[in-house]
Amino acid sequence: MSPRLKYVYSQLKQRRLDGLLVSLPANISYLTEFPSRDSYLLVSEKGDIYFTDSRYTEEAEGFLKGKIKLRECNGSVFKRIAEESLSLGLKKLGFEERYLPFAEHNKIKEFFNGRLELIPTHSIVEDRRQVKDSGEIKKLKQAVKITGLAFDHIKKFIACGVKEAEVVAEFERFIRYHGCNASAFDIIVASGPNSSQPHHISGQRRLRDNQPVLIDFGVDYQGYKSDLTRVLFLGKIKVLVRKVYDIVLKAQELAIKRVVPGAEMAAIDKVAREYIASKGYAGCFTHNLGHGLGLEVHEDPRISGNEASALKPGMVFTIEPGIYLPGKFGIRVEDMILVTNKGCEVLSGTIN
Repeated sequence: MSPRLKYVYSQLKQRRLDGLLVSLPANISYLTEFPSRDSYLLVSEKGDIYFTDSRYTEEAEGFLKGKIKLRECNGSVFKRIAEESLSLGLKKLGFEERYLPFAEHNKIKEFFNGRLELIPTHSIVEDRRQVKDSGEIKKLKQAVKITGLAFDHIKKFIACGVKEAEVVAEFERFIRYHGCNASAFDIIVASGPNSSQPHHISGQRRLRDNQPVLIDFGVDYQGYKSDLTRVLFLGKIKVLVRKVYDIVLKAQELAIKRVVPGAEMAAIDKVAREYIASKGYAGCFTHNLGHGLGLEVHEDPRISGNEASALKPGMVFTIEPGIYLPGKFGIRVEDMILVTNKGCEVLSGTIN
């Protein structure tokens, strides 16, 4: 029996639920250890059932055989979910309130016809996903390794006159040749004044001399995501740009030093934010300090000033302070951090 499924069973008992309908693809992939596509998962001690259609059944059967029952649904998947839930004798079925669309909820409820109660739940699987096991950490490290190789390649590729979008295309070409399914998200290449936009959409602007180039990039390796940001410079680095870069780098260093088991997430965000403010750039750091990584590129934990939770060994997240000066430039440095039993490991520390 999978430890991940056992964990869900224990949570269901605590909440007095008979089962859980999982609809978030990342949660389904986590519980089945199989890349979920167009599927639902019913979890119950009375039986675990994976619902999908004929496009995926052959593939799913090989992964799930002997572990989780497979049901092919070429008619209404919601009717099949209702039929299987009722056949198991379930009375109270939890569902993921943030991920099951209202229309789908109503359709399933209609097929239950009052014989089974749907109960909204929150973060049952996500809480477990915050702490990575050894297999997950291995995949994340491999994702980081490939990301580093891609960055080394891109440093040789960029030059004055190359378009932002062309850098993105070259990155994506490289990682696919090195074992990745895809990029982890829409790669950001922001040159010159575009770098002041934290989530700039890479476009047709050509890289120019004496301007920073901010690159936010990551890969998807066997479902697990990496996420790094580096700033490159073409030509001479202007005095103000160098000053801001050094402030951001120091803020990141101060925050990483605070990463130990038991540390409060808000306190880590605070140390970086206060340092940036002390240097005269209060209000120029406009986002959270970091976010968790795993099957999703943004997942729990959230390293923010509003998060009082404590760090645990096995958590993996980014530390990414930034300073953005609208219309001028922006600097962000982002690394991936693993919380260890005594402190932390910067998984991306060798990528420069």
